[in-house]
Amino acid sequence: MDDSLASEVPVWDPIVRLVHWALVLLLAVLVATGLAGGEWLAWHMRAGETMLAMVLFRIAWGFAGSRNARFRAFVRGPRAVGRYARALRHRAHALHATHNPLGAWMVVALLTMLLLQCSLGLFTNDDLLSEGPLARFVAKDLSDLLSSLHRRGWWILLVLAGVHVGAVASYYVLLRDNLVRPMITGRKRLPAEIAVQGSHDWSPARAAVLFALSAALVTYIASR
Repeated sequence: MDDSLASEVPVWDPIVRLVHWALVLLLAVLVATGLAGGEWLAWHMRAGETMLAMVLFRIAWGFAGSRNARFRAFVRGPRAVGRYARALRHRAHALHATHNPLGAWMVVALLTMLLLQCSLGLFTNDDLLSEGPLARFVAKDLSDLLSSLHRRGWWILLVLAGVHVGAVASYYVLLRDNLVRPMITGRKRLPAEIAVQGSHDWSPARAAVLFALSAALVTYIASR
C-alpha cells in the first residue's frame, strides 16, 4: 500500500469495539472460573449470563447497528471466500475496510459458538454445588448430557479463538496488516480507492435499547 495515497478513516463504531473487548475479557473469566470449579462456578455462571447478553446484543447490532457493524456489510459468499483464500497464498490479498471474507466467517463462527455455549450453560449441573437456571426444567439425564456437551464445547471455542488470534498475528508479521489497532482506535489506514462505509451513523439510543432488551431477556431467564 502506498502510504502517500493512504489516509486514516473511521471503520468501527464504539459499540463494536466495546463489545469485542468485553467478549475477550469475559471469555478469559469464563475459562479461568470454569477450570477452577467449586465455588468459582457461581462466578462462572454470572459471567456466562453476562456473555449471553453481550452476544445477543452484538447479534442485534449486526442487523440494526452502524453500516459497518452489520453482517451484510462484510459477510460474503463461498466464491468471495475462495478468491480471497487463493490470493493469500501469494500474499496478494485485497485490503478490506472492515473484516475480510475469511475473517467475517470467523466472526460468525465465534458468535455462533459463544451463543451455543452460553445457551447450553443454562441447563448444566455439576452434581454438587451449581446448576444453570433452566436445569430444573429438564430431566436430569438431559441436563447431564447438555453439561457434557458444554464442557466439550469450550475446547472447540478455544480452538476457534486460538485460530483467530493466530491469524491476526500472521497478518501483522507476514502481511504488515495491523488488525488490532482499528479495533482499539476505530480507525484504519486505507488507500483512497477503497470505498469506506461510515461508522459514524450509529445511534447511542438504539444501542441502549437493544442492550436493555438483551439484558432483560437474560435476566428473565436467569431468574426462572
